[in-house]
Amino acid sequence: MAEHLFVYGTLRQGYDLRLMDKVRHLIRYIGQGKVNADLYDLGRYPGAVRRREATEVIGDVFELMNPKSVLRTLDRYEGIGPGKAATEFVRRRSRVKLRSGQTVFAWVYWYNLEPAGKIRIKHKNYLNYLKNKRTH
Repeated sequence: MAEHLFVYGTLRQGYDLRLMDKVRHLIRYIGQGKVNADLYDLGRYPGAVRRREATEVIGDVFELMNPKSVLRTLDRYEGIGPGKAATEFVRRRSRVKLRSGQTVFAWVYWYNLEPAGKIRIKHKNYLNYLKNKRTH
């Protein structure tokens, strides 16, 4: 069974993060997807908080050709590792709705702290939010 990854922030296509060059040959872009979550501006990156009564967060879905290697690399980037106490992000397999209407279960890095005091991003799409933020 294929393993998938849903990304909504700095790991998205269109955001020039060099880290993605390390795993690009191990992933295949499937298309856009969305999850029920609220998106927050954490400064240099966003954080999504899963909520039942939330807005949608749009992101990119990838099939992982070598899940172990890709997730190990991305876990380090997201600050997740063995023996670490409460981390800023946690990786959980979650339901993602694809643009085609299909649903897949994909790994998602969820914001793991209380977002109190953080700006809630009303845009569903972090890349659009960044474009608008730069022009204002």
